Amino acid sequence: MNLQKLEELLKKEPGFRIKQIERAIYKDFYENWKDLTNIPIKLRDILNNEIDLSINGRIFQSDDLHSLKALIKLDDGITIETVLLMHREGRNTICVSSQAGCALGCTFCKTGDLGFKRNLKAEEIIIQVLFFSRYLKSHNSKITNVVFMGMGEPLLNYDNFLSTVKVLNDEDKFNIGQRKISVSTSGITEKIRMLADENLQINLAVSVNASNDEIRKKIMPIADKYKFNELLSAVKYYIEKTNRRVMLEYVLLKGINDLPENAEELSKKIKGLLCFVNLIPFNGEDQDKRPLTKNINEFKKILLINRISFTQRHKFGADIAAACGQLVFSKDI
Repeated sequence: MNLQKLEELLKKEPGFRIKQIERAIYKDFYENWKDLTNIPIKLRDILNNEIDLSINGRIFQSDDLHSLKALIKLDDGITIETVLLMHREGRNTICVSSQAGCALGCTFCKTGDLGFKRNLKAEEIIIQVLFFSRYLKSHNSKITNVVFMGMGEPLLNYDNFLSTVKVLNDEDKFNIGQRKISVSTSGITEKIRMLADENLQINLAVSVNASNDEIRKKIMPIADKYKFNELLSAVKYYIEKTNRRVMLEYVLLKGINDLPENAEELSKKIKGLLCFVNLIPFNGEDQDKRPLTKNINEFKKILLINRISFTQRHKFGADIAAACGQLVFSKDI
């Protein structure tokens, strides 16, 4: 689907016609121009010949029926993955990829093992949302939340990420509120500050994953460039500019960052910050990296004693390799 080409084709059309077509794509989620009977046949034929509304994707469903993973093949043959999380209370969250692969090489993330292929264009991020919007339409439901937590580092694809947010929030398109949109970053400090200055109300999540630079460097090579204190400074700036609470993501790794002293050190560094810690027990294939339940509970106890707000992420989609950090390229489409 070439949304940029669509804009060029519609340049000479009246405003009301453009809105009709935008509604067909972003609200009614049509998959074939022939179904759009409120526009002239001639224009319908042009669109049908020039713009393919189909999306080449395949869905995998988890055993718990609450998680779906889609493999989507792009025009250049690259396959990306996106995940739909269907919560019992009726909330539907799509986790979108912003890059094909990832250049950061975090040791706990399978996507990082793939290396970096390229940034995704805004329309390639948008079609992930369209794909699952079409699926949910057939089930009389819709996407309520969007998280940029799939493949890649969104803030290293800043312009396309930002363009996508504007489309998601546009009342004539997806009309998803800014506070229903979240972005996760490994800690690109200058981009966090740029995002703070955008005057948006989206949610920021930062992958901290350690209580100091020494540990962080071992599991996140990017920590060589972006130091822990600099990262916290950027987070403070974001909070000051937006008055939004920031989520600090913390992947618990056995014997590496899940010890009581790690919890104590982290608590001291973030105390007083408008934030909460999202604990993510490692869910990859390497059993040696999975934290013990007693370590997780002790970590939470120390956060509680220090009055640090925290949550623990549910293990969605592990059986279909759709859980956090498990997204990889696949040719199975």
